[in-house]
Amino acid sequence: CGGCCPDRPFVSDEICGNFNITTAAVPLTVYTSEAGLFVSGTVSVYYDRGTPETITATVTDSAGVDTTITIPQGNTISQTFDNIASLTIDTAAAIGKYCLTVHYET
Repeated sequence: CGGCCPDRPFVSDEICGNFNITTAAVPLTVYTSEAGLFVSGTVSVYYDRGTPETITATVTDSAGVDTTITIPQGNTISQTFDNIASLTIDTAAAIGKYCLTVHYET
């Protein structure tokens, strides 16, 4: 819209990794946003193998509100969130992957 709106520099990042909670304590925090950033985006968790039939992951927003995601073994669950502060994997004896595609203003 020409010069009518100021430019806002948005950043998009993809943060991915593996978790192995057979060798780590639960809950395992795999992502924490930088203080003061309003982070929105999609969280995906894949549960590859482990003892339980399902695992849980928790997305917490900056107000401390938790959203729990249940992932059956051999599946990926993805969900989009506003205001992501952290992601934890909450179930022991599990191996899998996580990926966050996040967007925030600098």
